[in-house]
Amino acid sequence: MRKRYLYIFLLFYVSSLGAQTNTFKKQLDSIQKLRHLSKKNEFDLETRITYAKQAVALSKSMGIDSLVLNSNSILAWVYLHNGKYFDKTKTLLHKNLKDAYALHDTLNIYHTFMRLGYIYARSEKANDSAYYYYYNAIKYIENSSSYEENKYKIYQADIYNNIANLQKVEQDYVGSQETIINAINLILTVPESQESLEFLSDAYNLLGLNLKDLKEYQKAVDYFQKSLEISNIIPNKYQNKLYALINMAEVYKLMGNYKKALIIYYELLEDGELSKKDPSSYGAILNNIAYTMFLDKDKNVKKIDSLFNKAHRIFEDLQLPYELSASSNDMSKFYEAINKKEKALSYAEKAYRVSKSTRRYEEKLRALKQLSKLKKGDEGKAYLYEYIALTDSLITNERANRNKFARIQFETDEYIKETERLSTQNILISIIAVIFILSLGLLYFIRLQQGKNQRLLFDKEQQEANQEIYGLMLRQQAKLEEGRMQERHRISEDLHDGILSQLLGTRMNLGFLDLKGDNDTIEDYHRFLDEIQKIEKEIRSLSHELKGDEALTKTNFESIIDQYLKNQSLIGDFKYEIINRSILFDNINDFTKVNMYRILQEAIQNIIKHSKANHVLINFYLEAERLNLIIEDDGVGFDVSSDKKGIGLKNIASRVQKLKGSFKIDTIPNKKTVIHIIIPV
Repeated sequence: MRKRYLYIFLLFYVSSLGAQTNTFKKQLDSIQKLRHLSKKNEFDLETRITYAKQAVALSKSMGIDSLVLNSNSILAWVYLHNGKYFDKTKTLLHKNLKDAYALHDTLNIYHTFMRLGYIYARSEKANDSAYYYYYNAIKYIENSSSYEENKYKIYQADIYNNIANLQKVEQDYVGSQETIINAINLILTVPESQESLEFLSDAYNLLGLNLKDLKEYQKAVDYFQKSLEISNIIPNKYQNKLYALINMAEVYKLMGNYKKALIIYYELLEDGELSKKDPSSYGAILNNIAYTMFLDKDKNVKKIDSLFNKAHRIFEDLQLPYELSASSNDMSKFYEAINKKEKALSYAEKAYRVSKSTRRYEEKLRALKQLSKLKKGDEGKAYLYEYIALTDSLITNERANRNKFARIQFETDEYIKETERLSTQNILISIIAVIFILSLGLLYFIRLQQGKNQRLLFDKEQQEANQEIYGLMLRQQAKLEEGRMQERHRISEDLHDGILSQLLGTRMNLGFLDLKGDNDTIEDYHRFLDEIQKIEKEIRSLSHELKGDEALTKTNFESIIDQYLKNQSLIGDFKYEIINRSILFDNINDFTKVNMYRILQEAIQNIIKHSKANHVLINFYLEAERLNLIIEDDGVGFDVSSDKKGIGLKNIASRVQKLKGSFKIDTIPNKKTVIHIIIPV
């Protein structure tokens, strides 16, 4: 017998474990699906952010720190795609970094350092911070044992590429060139793949841009050609090829080989879909054709003017400040050459004005130089002095920025060493502090426990009061229904024993009359007797119905709700309907019914205050031993995702939690709002 019970227990235990495993797997699958949806580019950014937030919320509900960290990491990655979430992204990344350290998650530490470097690189005057985070990313990749060697090299090369871009922005072209060469050398040691080829294409293009700025034009062309050759063998890399060709044509233009530059530009325009696929590049090509024709002393002034204006409108529509300032400078030069001084001055001033909003100073320098020529007297001199001052400042900054990465790397290593020394020194202080904090914590815990006990006592008293109120409501409702029943019985008896008896007697007496007259009179007499008999039947039927309980199908709980809704519908000017799918509320405990009634009160108050509804539907039904309450209105709705929740919704959430249930809100603006509450019974 004992063995039999043991087998039953083991079977139950194994089944329970299996059910928990299945639930865990379903939740994990849901998180993975939400993460996948958040990465899909076919959705708009807000939709992707919503999916990422849902993945975070579900991860938190499972209580697994690594799941939460990975979901937060994906949310930060989605945030990075929109500048308006800059502060949120930065805050979330710093939190992720702290959590990744706590979990010793090297992969997430690396990715977070990379993203922090990227976001600081986009900030004004924050390049030192960007260098710092990129260097730390390299350090953690080097110390990681999570990757095989080739993967590690690709990651490290990617960091070098980002640093090289930073150095180029700061006009440290030599330093940028050295850094990108280090990245290329790393990639050349790994097996060829689409990932490595894409990287090489980008890296050769960046190397060519640095050589162009260093005025080593032929070498720049060679590297643009390498980037182009690699792009031709990578599927779906149209933009890499496009940028390599545009950059190559730009170098030919700087070399004075205008014919070759124009050939490349016109070949690119043969793609009839270019204006749709990449409108900014399309505008740049039009502007470059116009400026190259102008430099080549082409006599077709109308065509040049038309191309310039078309490109300029594209840049204005796309709100591209750097391209707009460059185009304005080119147009100013063109109009000056054809002796349209006012237009030349207007576009030079526009170039100067727009260039202030960019981080690149070459177009501002061009605008200042042009204005110093077009403006006469002291005003022209002022622009010239500003041009000289800005040039000197850029030269100074260029010298200061050289080898900045090496300096920050050295300072970071020194900081780490100092931190390790101080951490050893602070161990004793930490131990004392821990003892002191534990003592304070113990006192705080005692006070907290006392507060909890008081709150529990208050909750208990409040629950008892609620149940007493509900009991009073039930008793009051029972008395009302008892009074209604007695009145129905009295009316039934009066109809049956009084009016019906009198009618019967009258009809019987009429039947005994020996009435004489013509045939029509006799027929009317019998017809009236039949009518009286029909009236007797109707009164008898009505009497039986009033005596019976068919109309009293509602429970006391339903009657209370019906009476409440009746009163509130007059205040809120709406119609209501209650649907009960065979639920016997007498079998449900008073605590549940009290809280359900309070939840309904909160929902109806919200409907009256905010929804402007014309119809409210209350639906009760049982499903898998769970009581479902649906409150639906046809009002204006509200933003469910808003952080600002009213006190009514908070009260509903609190009461649902007390009942160990769940609820959700769905809303369609200007159509309907549905609150679905599920309570185990």
